[in-house]
Amino acid sequence: MAARLRTALWTGLAVLALLPAAWALWARPNASGLGAAWVESHPLTALGLVSGAGFLDGLNPCAITTLLLFVGAVLAALERAAAAADLAGQRRTLWSISGAYMGGMLLLYLALGFGFLQLAWIKALGSGHAITLVAAFGALLMGLLTVREYFIPDTALRIAMPASLHDLARTWSRQTTAGVAMIGGILIGLCTIPCAGGMYLGIAGLLGSLPSRLTGASLLLAYNISFVLPMALVVAAVGSRPALRSLSRWHINSRRQVKLVLGLTMVLIGLFVIWAA
Repeated sequence: MAARLRTALWTGLAVLALLPAAWALWARPNASGLGAAWVESHPLTALGLVSGAGFLDGLNPCAITTLLLFVGAVLAALERAAAAADLAGQRRTLWSISGAYMGGMLLLYLALGFGFLQLAWIKALGSGHAITLVAAFGALLMGLLTVREYFIPDTALRIAMPASLHDLARTWSRQTTAGVAMIGGILIGLCTIPCAGGMYLGIAGLLGSLPSRLTGASLLLAYNISFVLPMALVVAAVGSRPALRSLSRWHINSRRQVKLVLGLTMVLIGLFVIWAA
C-alpha cells in the first residue's frame, strides 16, 4: 500500500471519528446520562462488554512483550536450578513467580482505576460529567494515534512504552523471586500505561459517571481481572523454551494487527462515552 494512500486512509478515519464526536458533544442533551442508564438497565451485557474490553486491552504489545521477557528469564533460571525431570515443580515455581508479577500489575491498575473513580465521585467537582468527557476524548485520541501506527508504520509519534524506560522494563522483567517479581509487575505496569491507558481511560470515564458506586467498582474490578487474563493464558501456554520462542514469533508477526484492533476499539469506546455521558 502506497504511503500516500495509507496516510489518506488514516486521515479519513480520523475525520470520521472526530466529526461524530464533535456532533455528539454539541447536539446531545446536557448531562443526558444515557450511558449510565444503559449500564444500569443491562448489567450482564455491560459486564460482558467491559470484561471483553479488559481482555483485549491485556493483549497490548507492551504488556505481552515484557511478560514474554519475564517468562523467558524464569524458565532459564528454572532450567539452571532444577533437575530436568522435575517438570511439575518447575511449573509450580513458574506459576508462583508469574502470579506475583501479574498480581503486582493488577494492584497497580486497580489503584489507578479506583483513584480515577474517586476523582469522578468528588462532589465538589460536580457530577463527574466533565471528567468523563475528558477521559472519553483521551481514549478517542489515543485510539486514533494507535491506528495511525498501522497505516503509517514509520511514524515518529507512537503510543508505546517510552524508550527511556526500556532498560528499566528489561531489568525488572528478569527478576525470578516472587517478592521482587511483584515489585517488577508494578514498575513494568507503570511503563506500559502509554499502551494500555487509552482503553482503560475510556472505560473508567464511563464507570465514573454511574450513579451506583457499587456497580462502577464491580465493573472496574471485572475489567482488571480480564486485563491480566491474557497474561495468565500466556504463562499456561508456555511450558518450555521452544514454546516460548514460537509464541514470541507469533507475537512479533501479529503486533501491528493487534494494535489496529486495539486502536479501533479505543475509538469506538471513546465515541460511545462521548455520546452517552
